[in-house]
Amino acid sequence: AVSVNTDIYLVMGANIGTSITNTIVSMGQMGDGAQLERAFAGATVHDLFNLLSVAILFPLEVISHYLYHLTNAMLPDSVGDGEK
Repeated sequence: AVSVNTDIYLVMGANIGTSITNTIVSMGQMGDGAQLERAFAGATVHDLFNLLSVAILFPLEVISHYLYHLTNAMLPDSVGDGEK
């Protein structure tokens, strides 16, 4: 099992990883110029949203552990390690 503290950083890394993926997928619309323009614009907005959210939340997490404390507040006290 992966700890909550590690999961926070894994989710941030996944956000950066999907940014690369959607840009590659948008390039699949090369056959139609208008469609490519819309797909690439959507991918760019998605990229910026993910990058900005990580740029804001990563330093906040490193300094204050805000996401860790927020996650612990949402988890029930009765769930132990390895329970489903």
